[in-house]
Amino acid sequence: MLPYRVLAVDDELLQLKIVSQRLLSLGFLVDTTQNSDEAVEILRAKEFDVVLLDVQMPGAGGFEILDLIRKLEDPPEVIMHTLDDSLESGIAAMRAGAYDYVIKPASPEALETTITKAAEKRRLERQNSNLRDFVKSKAEGTGSVTLPVQASAAMREITRQADSVAPLSSTILITGESGTGKDVLARYIHITSSRGGSPMISVNCGAMPETLFESEFFGYEKGAFTGADATKRGLLEAADGSTLFLDEIGEMPLTLQVKLLRFLESGWFRRVGGTRDLFADARIISATNRDLTEAVRDGTFRADLYYRLNVIELNVPPLRDRDDDLAALIDYFLDIYRAQFQRPELSFTDAARQKLTAYQYPGNIRELKNIVERAAALATGNKIEDGQIVFPHGEATRKDILTPDNPVNDVIAAGPVDFYLSSGAKITTLEDLERRYIHTVLAFAKNNRERAANLLGISERTLYRRLRDSE
Repeated sequence: MLPYRVLAVDDELLQLKIVSQRLLSLGFLVDTTQNSDEAVEILRAKEFDVVLLDVQMPGAGGFEILDLIRKLEDPPEVIMHTLDDSLESGIAAMRAGAYDYVIKPASPEALETTITKAAEKRRLERQNSNLRDFVKSKAEGTGSVTLPVQASAAMREITRQADSVAPLSSTILITGESGTGKDVLARYIHITSSRGGSPMISVNCGAMPETLFESEFFGYEKGAFTGADATKRGLLEAADGSTLFLDEIGEMPLTLQVKLLRFLESGWFRRVGGTRDLFADARIISATNRDLTEAVRDGTFRADLYYRLNVIELNVPPLRDRDDDLAALIDYFLDIYRAQFQRPELSFTDAARQKLTAYQYPGNIRELKNIVERAAALATGNKIEDGQIVFPHGEATRKDILTPDNPVNDVIAAGPVDFYLSSGAKITTLEDLERRYIHTVLAFAKNNRERAANLLGISERTLYRRLRDSE
């Protein structure tokens, strides 16, 4: 968890310096002011967990400042700092809305204990409030989650790495082809972390309209734009104290990448239309099926954001490289649909199982799951025959799809520099090769952009952008 933020308010400079140094030595983030009016302005501009407030202040006294603080939106907890050691003074402070009070000069132990309890109370209440506002539409339920199959050495190693990094707060980038289970791995890391008691907040960056990105991520203030009739908390506030999973991070617009980077570096952000700096303790796990280093080179992804997201990288291998997992996954999904369709005797014939294990699954685990579900749903008896196994890419395996005779890869090397299509058309640049390859795959997919994007290993949005740029 990130350090608690404290604003210390005291008109005596020496006392303020002593308190500030003590709090900094205890690991708190501290701002200070000697002016009561300035204290309120600081709180309107920036978010704090706790205010340590001197009772005896010139001008507006401590109780008057306390009253102003309690009227702020999402106010911090207030601890009164007083020379009066009478019980009546403490009771009066707490009746006025203070969390607690400490007597000057307070020991480091007293300050640490009281401030920590107040900050924990505020963060917990704030997190619960954020999740209540967001859970119906954005949050994934808590509970146990396991990686379904770890028969291969590659997946056992991925699980070991996930177990090692789960307790940390470091950002994690999960890479791998579409359908390999990157979201399952993210949920596993979240559930096994100290944040697992709260729902993980997930967003698919490739499915969100660009115009909604900023308001969805950061929320917005009432009146920020037409239709903003009330203040709305965004994904970051909903994930405070939890995990924010950013799927297809490579599709995030450049304009939002800058603001996400600022949040990752400091924990601070602003709602759309807002002037107050807010803070969220959200762990970021992102995933992509794109090569982000290539995206950095072509200018569609910021290098500084890539390095900040890629503190820890976990690469999920494609299913075609996990032969030891395939048979176990087939049984795993069949067990699911036996229970779902209430057909406990359902099984594959040897021929059907052989057909399933021979296929290379360009759509990875997601494709396998859909194939097994369809076969189980349409089976007329307790045995699923090989003829009931239908592959979305036809009978060819992935290796067959990638043979030189197939139109998808109909590129013939004619020398160390020049390349030609079998039609005789010369390819002169890498851009020309990419353009021709994309159009060939699209034709192979019969202009089905979803299927073409899946074959190319990119999102539909990226495919659309590259088709547009090639015109």
